[in-house]
Amino acid sequence: MAARVLAVGSLGLAALVALSSCRSAAPPVVTADQLQGGVTVLTRPLPGDLAALYRLRVPSSGGLRLSVLTKGADGRMTISEPFGSAASITAWRDGQTPELLDLRRGCRLEVGDVSAVIGVARLPLPQAVRLLGGRLPVLGGDRIEASSGGWVQIRGDGWSCRARVATDPWRVVEVDGPLGTEAPTWRLRLSHHTSSVPGSIRLDRSDGDWAELELVRLEWNSVKQLPELPKLPVCEEPHPPR
Repeated sequence: MAARVLAVGSLGLAALVALSSCRSAAPPVVTADQLQGGVTVLTRPLPGDLAALYRLRVPSSGGLRLSVLTKGADGRMTISEPFGSAASITAWRDGQTPELLDLRRGCRLEVGDVSAVIGVARLPLPQAVRLLGGRLPVLGGDRIEASSGGWVQIRGDGWSCRARVATDPWRVVEVDGPLGTEAPTWRLRLSHHTSSVPGSIRLDRSDGDWAELELVRLEWNSVKQLPELPKLPVCEEPHPPR
């Protein structure tokens, strides 16, 4: 299948912001009757294998790049320095615990969610990839329950969150968690969508930590195979790169 491409350059990004900022900033209210239809749309499988490149800003740096590649249920998430050298690679395989390869320290450790990669949001990696591709973060045995005001509650194995959806077109505009706390400890705000795919994601944590992703390019079904991983020893201390 030919790759379907979403590419955002400097002029394209300006146009995208102009076309979608109003819609993303003030999504229309979703009624209870509408919500089930939106859940059906946003829990569908992704269109195919995803290849995406983002500009990544964190408190310590504004020039990082984050790339995501998937092939079936396997994937890679790589954070690169401003001049191109990779700082870390996170790899996951279907049914196995993801590993983070810290290339600065030359070692690897097991990770469970994107908090070990970006340091902000506690969300399993496969579910996080679904958000990047324009879907609700729901897979397999995850349980989803409609709430009010366009919100749904999601419970997985050892994690939980709630997500707010908007219509015209259906898209996810906010995710926070965990459930059962007075105030969320982390929050993602998704905006500047093209169809359901977010062009900008802001991640915040209650302790003040944050990260921002700005989509540069996204392609479907362009990944022939995932790159081989370097063989590294296990890290003596679990301290992922930030």
